[in-house]
Amino acid sequence: MKVDSLTINHHTYSQQSLIELCDSKIRDVITPSWEKEVYGFILQWLDDSETIIQYSSGTTGKSKMIRLPKLAMIRSAESTCRFFKLTRGQTAVLCLPMEYIAGKMMVVRSMVCGLDLCIIEPRSKPAFQDMEKIDFCAMVPFQVINTWSSISNLPAIRILIIGGAEVSKELENLVRNIPVEVYATYGMAETCSHIALRRINGPQPETWYRTLPGIKIDTDQRDCLVILASYLPAPVITNDQVQLAGNGRFRWIGRFDNLINSGGIKVVPEEVESVLADKTGIECALIGLPDEKLGQRLVLVTENQDTQSDEAIRMELSGLIPPKLLPKNIIRIENFPRNSSFKIDRVKLARLVYEMR
Repeated sequence: MKVDSLTINHHTYSQQSLIELCDSKIRDVITPSWEKEVYGFILQWLDDSETIIQYSSGTTGKSKMIRLPKLAMIRSAESTCRFFKLTRGQTAVLCLPMEYIAGKMMVVRSMVCGLDLCIIEPRSKPAFQDMEKIDFCAMVPFQVINTWSSISNLPAIRILIIGGAEVSKELENLVRNIPVEVYATYGMAETCSHIALRRINGPQPETWYRTLPGIKIDTDQRDCLVILASYLPAPVITNDQVQLAGNGRFRWIGRFDNLINSGGIKVVPEEVESVLADKTGIECALIGLPDEKLGQRLVLVTENQDTQSDEAIRMELSGLIPPKLLPKNIIRIENFPRNSSFKIDRVKLARLVYEMR
């Protein structure tokens, strides 16, 4: 794939000098591995192949290999740049792992829109302190929470998009009044990153996602979202249960593959988690453990640093959800297991709690 140029950390490279830079950085023993992954992807983008191999996150099951057309990634990047009015010379920050589509797409957007790509280590608390101006930045919720004090002191950030996991009410409250445009995103590897956005701060925060131009949506018999993008070769059938509201708007409810069947009652764990988070700000996870009578027993997991007692949590929930949805047990652990995009790893969490019995 040919590119005219790419600006990295304020230095502009032609295609040939970009190839030389990437080769040099990859060979250099002092280049950190996360940075080598950035330059490795750039070389993949510049080769003769028409596709990029991407792996799904594997959050709820086994990761699978996907071949994404480079042209589709370009169309997705163009759509984002148009929506946010991103123009040549503006600054984009890459602080996400390159193994996921979100990291790759920040590079592609910079190529397509002529953005100045600033790359920093993709850790839970990215180091923004040396940056003067940030026009566009993408982070996962865990990064936003961990770097909140830094973000609040960076009014030069113009647009922040948050993806990789559902944005909690706690996070929405944190960013509600900062002088930055903050958007929650919805998307996945199969769709070349986000296909829908919702503004979560400012004078009129949105509760429904709205699709980008060129995206059509529907639901299947499971009430799971079906995505039709003009740049994708086929519809993308998701496992995300949603509620549609017309005009490309939808509300995310939860993952179909996270459903818990407890005594014949199908429970969407994200709904219970959202209720508790809205009321108390507590991050929690509802899982189903094997049970001889119920099939699966509802167990609520929180972290040790949560200040509320188990009894207080039960009281909160008892007034907010039906008795049949109340967890049988509340378990506290030191820290939630998370994957490299900082999502709670529900498979590892269930195994950890099961072994604690």
